[in-house]
Amino acid sequence: MSKEARGHRSRSALLTAVLAMMVSAAVLTAALSEPARPLLVQIMPRAPASTGTNFDYLVIILMENKNLDEVYGPAPYMTQLADAWGLAQDDHYCNVNPSLPNYLCLTGGSDFGCSGYDGAPNSNGCTSAAWAAPNIVDRLVDAGLTWKAYMEDMPSNCYGSDSGDYAVRHNPFVYYSDIALNTSRCDQVVPAGSSDSALINDLASTSTASNYMWLTPNKCNDIHSCPVETGDAYLADLVQRILSSPVFTDQRAALYITFDEGYGPPVYTAWAGRVVKPQFTSSVAYNHFSLLATVESNWNLQPLTSNDLGATAMTEFFQTPPASDTVPPTITIDFPSNHSSAASTLTVRGSAFDNIAIRTIELRVDGGPWMPASGTTSWTASLSLAVGNHTIDARATDFAGNQKTVDISMTAQAGIDLVAFLPEIAAAVVVAVVIVAVLIRRRRKKPT
Repeated sequence: MSKEARGHRSRSALLTAVLAMMVSAAVLTAALSEPARPLLVQIMPRAPASTGTNFDYLVIILMENKNLDEVYGPAPYMTQLADAWGLAQDDHYCNVNPSLPNYLCLTGGSDFGCSGYDGAPNSNGCTSAAWAAPNIVDRLVDAGLTWKAYMEDMPSNCYGSDSGDYAVRHNPFVYYSDIALNTSRCDQVVPAGSSDSALINDLASTSTASNYMWLTPNKCNDIHSCPVETGDAYLADLVQRILSSPVFTDQRAALYITFDEGYGPPVYTAWAGRVVKPQFTSSVAYNHFSLLATVESNWNLQPLTSNDLGATAMTEFFQTPPASDTVPPTITIDFPSNHSSAASTLTVRGSAFDNIAIRTIELRVDGGPWMPASGTTSWTASLSLAVGNHTIDARATDFAGNQKTVDISMTAQAGIDLVAFLPEIAAAVVVAVVIVAVLIRRRRKKPT
């Protein structure tokens, strides 16, 4: 090859290399300057649950404003549930008050400086910081996981103001702009329906249940504005329906119940479900960031902040679920007591508990046919007995067919159980008092 030809070839190669570099630079510049595409949220057909380390489905219930010793012990159902499954006895919530910063800790990995503030979304400096922050929904969606939040008494999807017993500060999802301003995501923040029917209906099938489900009760059911007894009865009904749902009986599903805040730690925090170790109590110091750490660990998600990155995940609570439920329920007859006497017409009262759910309570007298009672964890049955000695059996059956039977001996005496008719007696007394008062007033006004 001539010297001139070699020079021409070298110049051509150099020109080609320069052009290639220019094209590459142009492509890279365009890629970097192109705005990020928004994530697709729930617009594709729902896929099967992504497999987690310990669970594939999670239901979270947030209660309100009680320390551990105000519910564990005084509240029968919550106490029995924690004893049957898992209790974190040293949960420090987010160690901040009031409600809002704790809800933000649970979903955003930070209180965003909202200590002492319970205002509306994007309404001050701290809520503006949350408004622009990433949250647990971002992590779930990025990983291809499904989610849904259910709010009792919320008027419509993603509602951003207080309404009746719905408190917007108890709905953390509307405090993040990429949820509140995103129609597809707002479609996942829904009213819970009558008796939480939206959640229970979704738990009927893997095609409707989400991987991550959150329930905020109204201000009465969550004990914010009503007595502990009200919240305990609410959970006794709801939790049985959750744990006996197809998703919880057939899949790897976990239930997490905690309180948003207390007035000095700890607060009540319990895990339940087949994937949870039975009768397990932990003394590890957890907090609200620990829930985030648990979710992130389970599905291999990136942490939101240094808070959840450094938090201890609650993995010690989990086990490989057993093939079937073999734990029998418990049942007691509270009235009449054993070897006592009572009126022949009486109302038998008792209580029961099951680690999953009570299907039926039944009674029989003197070995006769079984008769259904009313209620489950708290139950009653009306009887009319012949005067004399009797044996009363009470039987609880759970959804797996496990049974427990107890019995008492009692003596029926002629008469009526007045306790059973106390409401009617009280109403009659009130009416009588009103009538007497009216008659006395008229007599005083009568001219002499």
